Amino acid sequence: MFVYGPEIHWERAIMLNGIFHVSFQSSLATVGEGLAVFDACGVHGANENHIFRGAQADNGGATILTVEIRHLHGEKYPTFGPLGAVNLELTVSKDTGDGFRAEGSIREAKGIRLHVVGRKLGELVQAK
Repeated sequence: MFVYGPEIHWERAIMLNGIFHVSFQSSLATVGEGLAVFDACGVHGANENHIFRGAQADNGGATILTVEIRHLHGEKYPTFGPLGAVNLELTVSKDTGDGFRAEGSIREAKGIRLHVVGRKLGELVQAK
C-alpha cells in the first residue's frame, strides 16, 4: 500500500505472474480450459482450438484483465456462438499464491457472466 499524506491511501493491485491452468465458465455452461502465462507484458495462452491474449492493469487497487479469445480451428466454444473472437473484461476477485478467481463479461454479449479460475502451475524464469 502506498500512503500519501495523512488521509489518502492508495493501493496497488498485485499483477498475476506465472504459468496457470485456467478454466472458463459462463452463466450458460462450462466454456473451456487452457494454459495461460501471465507476466508484466500481459496474458498469453492457448488450448488446442483457441488462443488467448490480452493485458492486465491496475484499476484503483483491483487487477483488471482484458483478454481476447480467438478461435483457430476445430470446435468453437458454444457460449460464443458464431463469433470467431470475443473479448473478455474481467476483474480478479481473489488472488492467492496458488491461483486466482476472476469475474466479468464478454464485451460482445454483456448479458453473459463469465467466471475464470486459474490454478498456478509454476513460476516464470526471471531475467538476471
